Amino acid sequence: MNKLRYSLRTDWLFYLLVLGYAYLIANMTLRLWFGGGVNIFASYSQAATAAEMLVDANKVYWSKTCFLFLTLLLYGLKFDYRFVAGFAASFWAISLILMFGPTPVLLLVGALGIALIVQQVIRKTVFSTTGG
Repeated sequence: MNKLRYSLRTDWLFYLLVLGYAYLIANMTLRLWFGGGVNIFASYSQAATAAEMLVDANKVYWSKTCFLFLTLLLYGLKFDYRFVAGFAASFWAISLILMFGPTPVLLLVGALGIALIVQQVIRKTVFSTTGG
């Protein structure tokens, strides 16, 4: 069996973020394919019309796209992946909070992302020391 990249004992914040994200995806997938459909944008938006819902859906899509881009960019710039994950997750959560208001999931992800950033700064491991 392959070992984990990071120690579960010292990097549990990172793995908590991974597990939380896996839960969100699994939950969304099950509801989408086996639960009669799911409108993920409705969990953020209080739009009254289809046109308003489309604008809000674009905002959510923009935030998630920036999350992915930041992950790729920062990792490509040799930042430590735990820092990258925390930074991108924080951006995603905070941007959605600013656009739609706080929810328990967004507050938790934002706090966890910020905690990962702080952890890597304290460890002085913001930049990766391995890899090409």
